[in-house]
Amino acid sequence: MPQGLRKIIHLDALSNVKADAYRRALDAIGLKRRNPSLSLSKAAKASGTTLKTMRRHVAPALRKTGRKLDVASRDLLTRTMRMLTPKGDVSVLTEDSRTATLISEHYNALRNLKQNPTALDKFKGKVIRSGGISYEFATDIENVNRLIRAGAVHFLDIYATEPES
Repeated sequence: MPQGLRKIIHLDALSNVKADAYRRALDAIGLKRRNPSLSLSKAAKASGTTLKTMRRHVAPALRKTGRKLDVASRDLLTRTMRMLTPKGDVSVLTEDSRTATLISEHYNALRNLKQNPTALDKFKGKVIRSGGISYEFATDIENVNRLIRAGAVHFLDIYATEPES
């Protein structure tokens, strides 16, 4: 598949096994991007997948440099991710790695809110668009704490099963 070609995968159309394999491949890509010195095969193994599975599910995010397989600095893979907005937790369909990274950084800031209460400041006024809808990041600490107490925040998995309609 030519580099840069968009690969659209709707997780709700995949079987549970394939959707899980796709998520593990995405995890391996993220791990490799965060740890450039880590080999792709070690990133795959740490994420519970293989290079063969990665080639099958996330090939557009991979690039070959000489004889070595590596991840591209960004990609256009579809991901359905959880995002906390001022109104609560929503599932958002992202179509590029930069948006996914922004959501992940917000997710991590929420997880570390007690240790670093100013971590959400960089998300104030930031919005992402998906499917013609704008989603604002939750940044008000009182509102975030209320949502956490109400059980609207899920820290187990950032990937959602399907986008909200």
